[in-house]
Amino acid sequence: MKTIKLCCSLLGIVFVMTLYSCQKIEFPDPSTLSPGLIGTWVETKTLSDTLVFISSDNNGMFSLHKGFEIRDGYRLPTIGSTVYNYEIIGDSIKLKDGLSSLLIQEVYYFHFDEPNLTIKVGKFSKYIDTKKSILTFRKIK
Repeated sequence: MKTIKLCCSLLGIVFVMTLYSCQKIEFPDPSTLSPGLIGTWVETKTLSDTLVFISSDNNGMFSLHKGFEIRDGYRLPTIGSTVYNYEIIGDSIKLKDGLSSLLIQEVYYFHFDEPNLTIKVGKFSKYIDTKKSILTFRKIK
């Protein structure tokens, strides 16, 4: 009888966890957020990469946040988190890793859909864990 109760309890826990993990992620209503690039943007497929723009100009800086991890006993940004200098030209964005000593700039596809507060951008970092070549970010703050 104890075994049946234990199995039922475990099945209940698994069922609740399954329902929780299948919940749809709700993004804020675009009308409640400020227009422009300034703000925080999350990648819509994996929800694990975040861009933070500090300027709405066609050039400036943004940071890529990939979360935190414990390394050598310290809570540090996950490898791949960095700052980029950018310049938007038409449907392209020219990026330079702000922490790199190299002066190399790479150009990627870029589309800002301001009414829906989404950004589509070419995969610009090897640390973004997806096989997609175009990423979609949605403004959350």
